[in-house]
Amino acid sequence: MNKRAILLIVISALLYYSSSAQYSKVELKQLLDSTRRERNDSDRLVLNNQFKEKLLNYINTQGFAPDSLHILPIGKTESPDNYFIFYNWNIQQNKGDNIYSAIIYFPSSKQTIALENKTSEHKLLSDSIYKPNDWPAALYYKIIPPKSKKDHYYLILGWDRFEQQTSRKVIEAITFLGDSAVIFGKEVFKTKTGRAKRVAVEYASSASLTLQYSKQKLTLSGVRKSQSKINDSIIVVDRLMPLNPELEGQYWAYVPVGNIYDGYVFFKEYWTFVEGINARNPAIRKEERKRAQKPELDLFPR
Repeated sequence: MNKRAILLIVISALLYYSSSAQYSKVELKQLLDSTRRERNDSDRLVLNNQFKEKLLNYINTQGFAPDSLHILPIGKTESPDNYFIFYNWNIQQNKGDNIYSAIIYFPSSKQTIALENKTSEHKLLSDSIYKPNDWPAALYYKIIPPKSKKDHYYLILGWDRFEQQTSRKVIEAITFLGDSAVIFGKEVFKTKTGRAKRVAVEYASSASLTLQYSKQKLTLSGVRKSQSKINDSIIVVDRLMPLNPELEGQYWAYVPVGNIYDGYVFFKEYWTFVEGINARNPAIRKEERKRAQKPELDLFPR
């Protein structure tokens, strides 16, 4: 029996015999660090499952403030209305594939939804809906609450490197069935090609893509004058183009044009695509300056 197998057995035994004991935040961090240092794919997944089980137990038993797990290097995104918190992390395999894990926590009811561990969807369709507690798998970094009282869905912005050379950012609509189930996908978008249940923007993994929700002022064309002025938070996304015309349709070669943005505006109950907005938010200008530097792969994007 090799040293790696012996080490895994020892760790598993310790975790098993301590299953009734409450893990501390420090112990959770140590377990996650061990998971990410493990070089064997299969062993890494075993450790990740143990980390997820211990984290879920911690969340279910502690009744903690949203920032109590700040020492863990995982995504922790809270909805602005405090309805839910999305805990999210990835484990990278040796060939570059990402396996995503997630736990949704509802502070008011103290209920949790543990989403299954999943690899990336290599074809993320704009018209698909995922059954309760299934999901397309990504790292989500922003939650947008319902825009009106009659809406019962949230938008979440996410990132996924689904191929070595190609990443994507997504605008995903999610709907909760009480505090026990979540559905991904809802027809609330109007794109250039028609209505859609989600928006996915694919681009070169070596590039940095802006996809933000920020306050903007703009004027819509083709609508009543009384409806044309927008002064509200909208979704802003970089305009993309291939590195050369011969690479049209090959998204591993798509990069931001530079200081040209499109957006999605909430208009007549739909998030509607708008071309060529003049994005003035300081955070977006910061993204432009960052893009001028050498791009780096970031597994925990904003």
